[in-house]
Amino acid sequence: MIRRRHDENDENPVCDGAGNSDFVFEDDYALMPLEEVERYIDEHGHLPEIPSAAEIQANGAKLGEMQGKLLQKIEELTLYLMEQQQTLADLQEENALLSERLATLEGADN
Repeated sequence: MIRRRHDENDENPVCDGAGNSDFVFEDDYALMPLEEVERYIDEHGHLPEIPSAAEIQANGAKLGEMQGKLLQKIEELTLYLMEQQQTLADLQEENALLSERLATLEGADN
């Protein structure tokens, strides 16, 4: 839970960070596969662990809690991007090796 600290002389309330979402970077965090995220969105019309617009309209949203959830989603996006970057690097390396083999094979045919 994120608790709000407020100094009467400060116009900007501060959250104490108790709801920090850095847990997504822990080794044992189970990042939902993108295929499951897509299925969830198709079925429910919103991201997992994020209330729908209708829920927020009906019940409101606790801003600190919502900010923590949004930060979690940003950090999850970072993990997805890192996975995709690694996949891209692996495919580029494989492509380079296959291009070399092809060039060698085409050179042997001449």
